[in-house]
Amino acid sequence: MNTHQLPMASIVIPAYGRTVLLEKAVRSCITQDYPATLFEVIVVDSSSNDANEKMVNALASESPCSIKCLRKKAEGPGPSRTLGAQSSKGEYIAFMDSDCEASPKWLRSGILAFGKNVGLVQGQTLPQPGAPHNVFNRSFELRQESFIYETVNIFYSREAFMKVGSFRADEDPENLVVMGGEDTDFAWKVKNLGYASKFSSDATVYHVVDVISPTQWLFDKRMMVVPRIPKDFPQTRKFFYLRYFFDQVQATYCLGLIGLIGVLFSWFSLLLFLPYCFVRGSEKTVAMKGLKRLFRIGFYFCKDSCNFFQLLRGSIKYRSLLL
Repeated sequence: MNTHQLPMASIVIPAYGRTVLLEKAVRSCITQDYPATLFEVIVVDSSSNDANEKMVNALASESPCSIKCLRKKAEGPGPSRTLGAQSSKGEYIAFMDSDCEASPKWLRSGILAFGKNVGLVQGQTLPQPGAPHNVFNRSFELRQESFIYETVNIFYSREAFMKVGSFRADEDPENLVVMGGEDTDFAWKVKNLGYASKFSSDATVYHVVDVISPTQWLFDKRMMVVPRIPKDFPQTRKFFYLRYFFDQVQATYCLGLIGLIGVLFSWFSLLLFLPYCFVRGSEKTVAMKGLKRLFRIGFYFCKDSCNFFQLLRGSIKYRSLLL
């Protein structure tokens, strides 16, 4: 595909509250370096009030491209994306979250990345430039293709999308932080149909950096749905650490946990805790350097304990072991 053959494209943004962030997202979309007659912006809002709808309608009056807002009940972002895609006209459908801002060449770069038999293109996502960074700031960063295929920034060909048809509803739809997992489910269904995937570092969006509470930092309920991924798509096992652990941190945590329990029988079992201390203590970090890393290990042990129990809950619920 070349720039002289640009197709009709649709941008779909699910929304739930957060009108200020949504406005920034929409403004970044309507100013794309793409012919205004060849793309549309569709916001699908599930908020309890009409603030988002009024804002989108106001922007529509000044937008060079087609823009509209659809309303529906809260079911999580998945069904909102489905409605947006089914209401769209584009040969390609670009999904972005409402707490992101697209770079000017985002849409063009994502569309041009498609080729023969490519059904989906994942774009690069970076934290908002200049935002502060510490333990209680949360953002999202993705610089290479991820087997999770987060819909924070992803493109599908219409053909591939319609063959799968819809994202599943969320298990906790009326919460700003949903359970998630529907994006991974959808992408792997597309790949299982035989479509290829690509990554575009030029199709960049910038994700907001949120300030979160200590409780939010400690407890991530989304971890509970992760064991469902290898249950539904066994081929994804290879992407997890030693196939049965979320990552190296969780693997060494489990080893350390065995060591702590083993203290009841022998103090030498504490040696099993050393790999965890090394992995957590050697991570690159902005704060808590030097001897402060010892405190960091303690803080993260609490967080990793919460992650372990969430993964254990999910393993039992979905009958799929992943710790």
